[in-house]
Amino acid sequence: MRRALIVALITLAAVAAAQDWQAAFDFETPGAWLSAPELLDLFPEEQLWLSRHTTYAEMAAGITLSREHVVSGQTSGRWADHPRFPTIHTRAVPPDWSGYAGISFQAYSEDATGERITVGVLSDNANTPYSDWFMAEFVVDWTGWREIALNFSDFRPLGEPAGWGSVEGLYLFTKAFDRQPNPYTVLHLDAMRLLEEAPEVTSVAPEVADDTMIPVRPDVPAFDASVMNHRWPELREAAVAPILNQPYFNNERAMFGYYPRFQPGTVSVSPEGQAWIRYGGHILQTLGGDGTWQWRSILEDTLIPHAQTELGFRELTVSAMGSSDDASIRWDADGDAYMLCFVSDPTGDWKTRTGLLLHSRDNLQTWDVYRLPWYMARMEKNLGQNPDRLDRPPVILMARYFAPTEIYLTIPRKLADGTLEIPEATLICEDAMPMSAHSGEAGMAVTVGDTVYMVYGRLAILEGRTKEGGAPAYVITYHIPSGTLSEPVLIGFGGINAEDNHNWPGIAVDPEGYLHVIINGHHNPFRYTRSVRPLDISEWTEPEEVAAGTSYAGLICDSEGTLYSVTRHSDPGYYFRLSLHRKRAGQPWEEPKPLVVPHNPYYRVYYHKLTIDPVTEKLFLSYWSQSASICLFRDEFEDYAYIWPDREVQFLSRGGRCVRSAR
Repeated sequence: MRRALIVALITLAAVAAAQDWQAAFDFETPGAWLSAPELLDLFPEEQLWLSRHTTYAEMAAGITLSREHVVSGQTSGRWADHPRFPTIHTRAVPPDWSGYAGISFQAYSEDATGERITVGVLSDNANTPYSDWFMAEFVVDWTGWREIALNFSDFRPLGEPAGWGSVEGLYLFTKAFDRQPNPYTVLHLDAMRLLEEAPEVTSVAPEVADDTMIPVRPDVPAFDASVMNHRWPELREAAVAPILNQPYFNNERAMFGYYPRFQPGTVSVSPEGQAWIRYGGHILQTLGGDGTWQWRSILEDTLIPHAQTELGFRELTVSAMGSSDDASIRWDADGDAYMLCFVSDPTGDWKTRTGLLLHSRDNLQTWDVYRLPWYMARMEKNLGQNPDRLDRPPVILMARYFAPTEIYLTIPRKLADGTLEIPEATLICEDAMPMSAHSGEAGMAVTVGDTVYMVYGRLAILEGRTKEGGAPAYVITYHIPSGTLSEPVLIGFGGINAEDNHNWPGIAVDPEGYLHVIINGHHNPFRYTRSVRPLDISEWTEPEEVAAGTSYAGLICDSEGTLYSVTRHSDPGYYFRLSLHRKRAGQPWEEPKPLVVPHNPYYRVYYHKLTIDPVTEKLFLSYWSQSASICLFRDEFEDYAYIWPDREVQFLSRGGRCVRSAR
């Protein structure tokens, strides 16, 4: 009798469990599908970062039961605002799918947005530190109702899944694999079921093939051509500084429905006022005369042939972030364009790192490639009042390696046939910081007439000083016709650590010829000084400290002599904001104005670039709101992996990143 009762109870429990998952699959059970990880299983709600701004219930309610479009039962699951709710899931699933061959569901789409959605089946392997998955994708390329049928044989593994006999959850992702969801996708999901036989027609989207001549590994998200000139609004609502980022990676796209018709990147403006955006090191975008974005890649016709035939690469990485690359485009008075590229072969060693100068004589359509002596390089930038930079090909500043290092200058010569000759580089300093700031777009050289004025930092403790006295900063001139350097002039010290290679200086010139310099402090005030006389480096004003807690300041000057700088700013507290600093001519520096404010403290780097349009003097600031270096609390990490399951594998397998478990 007791055995029969136990069997009956087990049977009833199994029936109840089956009803639970079947009701969840039919979108009939409130709360069965969530748009947030189960954070309340780990922490009380008041200990979560979201509690400063919202509630867990609101965060998890991105999929709601709706009676608007239904094919089975009473309700369907409505899923919208994918930038804010990029993932939905249910844990109400049968644990063993080994007897099935596929899965299908009905989906009503309000618009054919082309969004790519990943279906993830959680099959966690206890022997790995990360979650393990089976994954397949479909594309929202229809309106009205459609059956989505996915064959299990078309799913690919992520990690080392335990197998179809061990399933813990079903997930739909829109941001996995570095994608950006369309804010205007609205889906109604219904009638989900497991299939005992494989569907005759599968809805699995084909993988995006790399059909380049040699494999290309980007170090930023791959260029998405589908967003170019899309038909939806670029903003749901106006974005006005300060932009206050929200918890759990709900930043600009989620907050404002930001969905640009181009791929955001660093802006460069030609002398005639045509703006170009360079993305990923090889994508060039500009707004055409008809108001649509035009774009082209220089991979196939320029970089890959050179890498393959001249450098012997088997694969190619084009760097597009950090210290090694210069994301800008420069011009000369003839209309020729110039770019720098840092390339390497990921199958080789560090010796494959190569710096290239690209030169175009036909409005950025075709490019000649010249190899530089070293791969870390920067060009003279448009800093507002240095138009003489256009008189010749750009000044190129190079470093042999990371600090301390030798730094050099060279200026390519244009030959009679329009091609270039790169002269032997001139040594500037042997124990310097590299002239290749990864953030701030700091200009370290300005050309006025036939003279280049340069600033640089050394990693040295000068006689009579201590390490805490900061890194010495110098100014030097280079006379172009004679190819001679002046003696360097010490103008100040950056920060509180003479061995910190983040304490680089930046220079600009004003309309009257006075030279202005910022010396960075890396979490400390930057120091500002000005030449006492125009175009004379022999005497400088006493450096003054400006704005505590700054890093990565560049410098731009407009036609009225107003100085602008954007820094990563961490005062007060260890909150890494982006802040604007402004100094009008003859006036003191104004109080910093926050532009972007993260929702929580700890490390962040934006790779920010501040540039100016030489015609309108409009300023452009580009930045990454998601840092490439990550410091997360445990609840943030859970949400991070919930949004980007592919990044969890990288995060936990590579190590070296920070996860904090308590506050």
